Amino acid sequence: MSYDFFVFPAHEATDLATATDLYEASPERGVLTPGSPVADFVAAVRDSDVLSEEVAAHDGAAYVCTAWTDPMANLRVVADLARPHSLAVLDLQLAALYDPRGALDVALDTEAGPQLTYLTQTILAMVMSHIAELRYHWVNISSEPGVYAQAYRDEDGSWAVEHRERTTGRLFLARTTDAPLVEELLWSWARGDGRWQARLAFAPVEL
Repeated sequence: MSYDFFVFPAHEATDLATATDLYEASPERGVLTPGSPVADFVAAVRDSDVLSEEVAAHDGAAYVCTAWTDPMANLRVVADLARPHSLAVLDLQLAALYDPRGALDVALDTEAGPQLTYLTQTILAMVMSHIAELRYHWVNISSEPGVYAQAYRDEDGSWAVEHRERTTGRLFLARTTDAPLVEELLWSWARGDGRWQARLAFAPVEL
């Protein structure tokens, strides 16, 4: 059994439905021109340790079969290798699209969902919708080791939002029942625009 990804030029699809249509219409193999974005990606992913079988590819897409042992860690590897070539990644099992265009260098981690080294507003919105659907409970975004913002959805639907301060390393906590506000705050934090600080009343956490 393998965990499969469809990798393709990001400009070919702007949403999940279009990406899925592209996947369904794309041949498995074809001409793969040396030096093309997909060819360069294929060469890179072949040097990784995530593959469970040989990559099938052509200039328009690559079919990447990875081991099932840690699929979200494999997603991070595949997405990292795809990003420099402006390639998007479609997770075929979870029907999730990861488009790197306009991404911030902010790492994303979740309880049982995607792990990425970059973040877009669309990806964050998708993760928040997954949490609302109870696929998992928390999301963490970080700009550097030990500097992060994270949110946890409790069973009653309320949210605990935390951030760790860069200068002092202190942890601060706020609570809210407003899920859209949590998403806005996390995106503001990721952008570093400073506006997130006024969205909730954070109190220091004594460890």
